[in-house]
Amino acid sequence: MLSFVICSIDEGKFAAVSASIAAALGGEPFEIVGIHDARSLCEGWTRGLARSRGDPVVFCHDDIAIHADHLAGRLTRHLGRFDLVGVAGTDRCVGMDWAAAGTAHTWGAIVHGADSAAELCFFGAASGADPVAGIQAMDGVFLAARREVAEAVGFDAVTFDGWHGYDADFTFRAHLAGFRLGVMLDCPLVHRSRGRVDSGLSTSFYRFEAKHAGRLARGRGAWADLRTPIALPGGIAAAFDGANLDRLHERSRREARTLDELASRPYAVGRNDSCPCRSGLRYRDCHGATRR
Repeated sequence: MLSFVICSIDEGKFAAVSASIAAALGGEPFEIVGIHDARSLCEGWTRGLARSRGDPVVFCHDDIAIHADHLAGRLTRHLGRFDLVGVAGTDRCVGMDWAAAGTAHTWGAIVHGADSAAELCFFGAASGADPVAGIQAMDGVFLAARREVAEAVGFDAVTFDGWHGYDADFTFRAHLAGFRLGVMLDCPLVHRSRGRVDSGLSTSFYRFEAKHAGRLARGRGAWADLRTPIALPGGIAAAFDGANLDRLHERSRREARTLDELASRPYAVGRNDSCPCRSGLRYRDCHGATRR
């Protein structure tokens, strides 16, 4: 039996995601453990894991819709090779923002936004590989783990006592413990939120950096932001088709290489300007750092 652990304070969202899960499973046995008074995602997911009975255990947000049939079979197949799988992540963790290492190190795809303004956000796809192996950290919108792995790694509700950092910390610690992480390419999700920015975000960044100091990779990379409008739900099958993912992968890596080459030119911009590679850093702290 599959267990789903979901923190939600919105009855409408909880009902919608529950219906989406039931449809994706198509009659397979499952349970949904709802935590409706979580003090943080780590705290709520810890309580939900303790109350759940199934194996594997899926931890997900309450504002998603799953557009993958035979979901139980897909997860069983992936978790036969991996210990923990998600839908987006990186093979090079440089901090709490799992995508900060740059496009060359990101994998997966997810649809973001409301039905009338949805976009396919593409991160990367390894041709013929599903899930993508060698992952170090993943996004927490949807994580499926073998039960013994979830219990062994656990969630750090003391350090991450809000709504940020829970996913990067959990998955990075699983990687450090020697568990196998993979990013699935065959589980299309629509995430109706683009995340939340609040006062706890920067605090969580510093806490993550302090907790994992000495174990994180150094340096950000070029960022090619691939977002394309998508009609829901009709456009999902074509968007997640293997050939389309391969085309997007080649485009993303080509654009990232171009940005990296541009930023590597001598004196590409002023020292205090944003680096042309779109890393989000000032030039002097990114590609310009090598010219000191």
